Parts: sequence; C-alpha cells; structure tokens
Amino acid sequence: MIVTVTSTIMDGTVVRWYRTLPDAQIHRPILSVSRAGVRVHDVYLHEVPDEALAIAQDAWAVLRRDPRHDVRYLATHVNRGPSNGPLVPVEEAKDEL
Repeated sequence: MIVTVTSTIMDGTVVRWYRTLPDAQIHRPILSVSRAGVRVHDVYLHEVPDEALAIAQDAWAVLRRDPRHDVRYLATHVNRGPSNGPLVPVEEAKDEL
C-alpha cells in the first residue's frame, strides 16, 4: 500500500492510501482522510484493509482538532518536483536531504 501526506489550502493536511504505485501516480486513492472525515473512494468498504481504516480514523481524530497537524510519519512515499510528482519512497527522500 502507498500512503501520501499533502497539505491543501481547503482541507489542511490530507492523507491518501493507494493500492499500488501506478494508482498513486494517476491519483486514484482508495481511502483518504482530512479534517472533514474519512472517505472511501471507488471501492467497497470490505476491500479497505482494517488496519488502514483504523489508522485513518485515528488520523481524523487528530486532524479535526488541528488540520495542519504533522502526520507525515504515516507516509510511505512523498511527492518530489512540480505538480505532485514523481513519487519517491520516504527512505529515498530522507537520503536526498
């Protein structure tokens, strides 16, 4: 599973879960969370891993109090470059610093 964390103007921090890297590259999440709540995208609820759903609900509890709370520890990948690309594993991104 691929997880990204991004800041948005409207919703503050948004965490998104993707099944695969290609899904992430074309922005097709199965699950996302922001201060607005936890959203399941284009899949049946039983297809979302229980662990991911539990993590999303915990993140929502934090983000509804503070939409800019730092939840980057949830990310497996980060966006590099303009227009949210390319996706790089967190470990590789740390090596770049």
